[in-house]
Amino acid sequence: MTAPLVRTDELAHTYGSGLTAVVAVHGVTCEICAETRAVVTGRAGAGKTTLLHLLAGMKKPTAGTVDWPAFEPSPPGPDLVGLMLQDGGLLRDLDVRLNVALPLVLAGRTGTAVRDAVDGALELVGLAGFAKKAPRDLTGEQIRLAVLARALAPAPKLILADDPAGWLDQREGERLLGRLLGAADQLGAGLLVATAEEAPAGLFGERWGMVDGKLVRDR
Repeated sequence: MTAPLVRTDELAHTYGSGLTAVVAVHGVTCEICAETRAVVTGRAGAGKTTLLHLLAGMKKPTAGTVDWPAFEPSPPGPDLVGLMLQDGGLLRDLDVRLNVALPLVLAGRTGTAVRDAVDGALELVGLAGFAKKAPRDLTGEQIRLAVLARALAPAPKLILADDPAGWLDQREGERLLGRLLGAADQLGAGLLVATAEEAPAGLFGERWGMVDGKLVRDR
């Protein structure tokens, strides 16, 4: 494998303090490289979402370390890590094109660079004909695809997807995961997917589990 995109050592994160403290992530040591195609499963509250947020640089660890040796600056910004959020996060007053463009605009990109990146991402997920649609006019599957396009638009080196198929039936979910894996291959990006459900057999090269904040790796 190539050098790691992100690397952790005894990573931990605790919410609160004292008797009310909740340990969400505990003692996680892992690496994600450009070739990584991994899924981490675990029940709700196991720490999967917190782990993704730590890997994305959105949260700071309360113990241990997380490093991004392949990124400059470090931690990387939203234009280098594609984060597919569990709740979607589409803004209902913006059409699909503007929603997908948002992380690019926040990263300071403008003009043709934004238009080309958005068009490419929508084409990649099969939503090229829905650019002017509002989120309320999309099906559940199309909403998740728009969220995926937004994560892919910056052509990230690392893709982190939190329960990407959680709203969907089995067929729609497998179709979305297939697009996600295909996009990671096309971009040459590392991929970690978190889900409370068992992922379809054979889709991912590595299968991890998370129990009470601890990561169990099983290739």
